[in-house]
Amino acid sequence: MRKIKLFLILLTAYCLLPTSVLAQGQAGTDIAVLKAGVGARPLGMGSAFTAIANNADAPYWNPAGLGFVSSNEITTAQTKLSTDADHYYLSYVRPALGGTLGVSWIQVGLGNISQNLATTDAYNEVQQVGIFSYFSNAYLLSYGKKLNDHISVGLTAKYLTSDMTSISGGQAWGWSVTPGILVKMNVGTGLVSVRTERTAVPTLERTATRAVPTLTIGLKIDELINWQKWGTDTTEQAPPKLRLGLAYKLSNPGLFSLDVSQILRSNYSPELSLGYEWAQNGLSLRVGYSDGGLTAGAGFQTGHARVDYAYVTQQALSKENVHRVSLSGVW
Repeated sequence: MRKIKLFLILLTAYCLLPTSVLAQGQAGTDIAVLKAGVGARPLGMGSAFTAIANNADAPYWNPAGLGFVSSNEITTAQTKLSTDADHYYLSYVRPALGGTLGVSWIQVGLGNISQNLATTDAYNEVQQVGIFSYFSNAYLLSYGKKLNDHISVGLTAKYLTSDMTSISGGQAWGWSVTPGILVKMNVGTGLVSVRTERTAVPTLERTATRAVPTLTIGLKIDELINWQKWGTDTTEQAPPKLRLGLAYKLSNPGLFSLDVSQILRSNYSPELSLGYEWAQNGLSLRVGYSDGGLTAGAGFQTGHARVDYAYVTQQALSKENVHRVSLSGVW
């Protein structure tokens, strides 16, 4: 416990450092294919998932969560972000090499986009000079390992590609690295005894036990090291983004989560995400807040199969609210 307390003190000091100090030498733009988020469960909780990351979505949200994943899991989703843009996602995790491995694929695609001249012809009609498509992919390879019952560490390496067909110099490739850590603590000691029913004998009582509340702290740095080069010989580097998450789990009323993220470059404000999940007998209900809008969701699991739904407001990606559905298998 002393080591955990020391870690938390150092973590707090790191998060309170001035952004301008952390941001020295950083420049560039964001990686677009990674903006939309993945997984209906995390998105339904307002994307406040850094301190949870306990399923096949962990390679994206926090690879350290893989260290506490002890089963095989696969999840997939396809979403219409807008009239032209499609979002595809597939992730598979399994215990291996003394920890847990994860392989994921994310794609954002826009098909058959018209390329028009800025002027019209003699009949005042727009002149179409061609049609092009855009596809951006991220291939994720992740590994997480539990150091002990309380701490897990992880790393996600991303290979990035972009292709604007029929556009000269519209092809790009690059890579990125995201490390993470997860710390779990029991808030209390032992088990709590709960009186459930009195028996006919006055001196006897039937009791049940429930686990004490659990506090989890997650930390990751997206794009800590990254690089992307276009066919025009232009090189882009996205500024790293620090994300700190807290999760507090009770047997009743449920799981609460909070994420605070900060782009490590000056003149950027912190972003806040909140989430809540109630789960019982295979049914889950969720609500959250992210990017200035509310989110909601639900999930249902039976046997080895699970389906999750999220209602998300992502104005930066679409003018309309987006429905996200994930299908998963666990064994």
